[in-house]
Parts: sequence; structure tokens; C-alpha cells
Amino acid sequence: MIENYKGWDILLTWSENKFFKIQSDSNGSYDQEKKWVGVDLKGQKIYGSSLKEIRHIIDYPDLHNK
Repeated sequence: MIENYKGWDILLTWSENKFFKIQSDSNGSYDQEKKWVGVDLKGQKIYGSSLKEIRHIIDYPDLHNK
């Protein structure tokens, strides 16, 4: 876990080998849009390309597609 922000645990997905195997393509690159993940107490997940984006999604959920 990188940080806890307003009840969400925020972490980098690269530490999860399963995630990389699923998200990587044939040339070995990874989906940068899902580099960071936030998980709340209910297990709901949100993904983003940066820590700043994850915080923004948490602060303004109505501005982002679900």
C-alpha cells in the first residue's frame, strides 16, 4: 500500500504479478491507464494512471465514468 486516502487504500498494480500477466500485450507493455488502483473497505476498485488521478476520482466521483 502506498497510502490511505479518505478510506481508500491506494497501491501500484505492478506489484501484482497476476495483474501484469493479464494486462500485458505481446510486446510486454502494460496498460498505463490501470497502473494505480484504489480499494475501499467494501472491496470496490478504481483504476488510474497516476496517484493524482486516483485522488481526483475519489474526490469527484461524478466527473468520472463508472
